Amino acid sequence: MEKVWDELKKIEAQAEQIQNDAQARAKKMVFLAKQDAEKLVENSKTYAEAESQKLYAKAIEKANLERDELLKTNEEAAGNLKLRAEKRMDKAVLLVVNAILEDN
Repeated sequence: MEKVWDELKKIEAQAEQIQNDAQARAKKMVFLAKQDAEKLVENSKTYAEAESQKLYAKAIEKANLERDELLKTNEEAAGNLKLRAEKRMDKAVLLVVNAILEDN
């Protein structure tokens, strides 16, 4: 009977050791998982920052292109207005001269 008790004590000690090992492994797994999660969060922040910089650069580039197009369009319109004004300048000068001569 004593032999059975000794065997049971050995089995109980082994079970306790297995439980302790399992707890230690679980703690280590939790620690490693936490480290991995922190790395993932940090990588996500880095990726998000890089992505936002790309989007910002694209937005600036697009705004500059639109500004250049508008500037070109406005320069063309100003040129057309200048040409129209120059064509009418002779008529305007004649009207002014005639008005001055008629007043005298």
